[in-house]
Amino acid sequence: MSDKKLPLPPTLPPSIITSDNFCLFHKGDLSEDIYTCPKCKTIYCLECAKKAQADRKPCIKCKQIVLL
Repeated sequence: MSDKKLPLPPTLPPSIITSDNFCLFHKGDLSEDIYTCPKCKTIYCLECAKKAQADRKPCIKCKQIVLL
C-alpha cells in the first residue's frame, strides 16, 4: 500500500436553507421589503425580485416567472 495522503473530500453547501431570513437571489439576509413567490411561497428581497423580473430570471426553487 502507498503512504500517499488522500485529499479531503469537498465541503458541500446545505441543500436546503432553513432560515426564514435568507434571499436566494443575492444569497444574503432579506431586506425589509419582500416578495413572495405565488407558486412555492419562497421569499426574496423585493429589489432582488425586481432585478430578476427585469433579467427574466425565474424563482430559484420552482422556476415560476417572477411576477410583480
